[in-house]
Amino acid sequence: MMYGLCGDNPHSDPPVEPFVPPGNGFLDLFEDPEELPSWLAEADIDTLATEFTEAGFTSALNWYRNWQLTAPWEGAQYRMPGRYVTGDRDLVYGFVGMDQLIPALPTLHPGIGPAHILPAAATGSPRSTPTRSMRRCWSSWVR
Repeated sequence: MMYGLCGDNPHSDPPVEPFVPPGNGFLDLFEDPEELPSWLAEADIDTLATEFTEAGFTSALNWYRNWQLTAPWEGAQYRMPGRYVTGDRDLVYGFVGMDQLIPALPTLHPGIGPAHILPAAATGSPRSTPTRSMRRCWSSWVR
């Protein structure tokens, strides 16, 4: 999945549609690469597999399932300085309405400056394109 959602995957341009056909699972949307990209080692995959085998995946999803956790902050505005950084091959970047939401972020949350959309990058952007990601972020924050 890490490779399937990254900008290095030629099949993520445009991003994969996140709709799972009946009888399939989410991982069926992605092909395993013939060779791992330079930023992803077998040891990384082994560590993640061990962690998820021991702890499960449910707790990672529960934050998104339990809207009651965030209910006290409904309508609150984010005031800490920040930036929205994503890649043009990111799964969420391709969601319907993101083309309107992303430019509106500085209005909705005054602490957030203009978004940075990295070309040929996706979910794994900080890891698969670290130099480009950090250079873009730092150059906007240091001004």
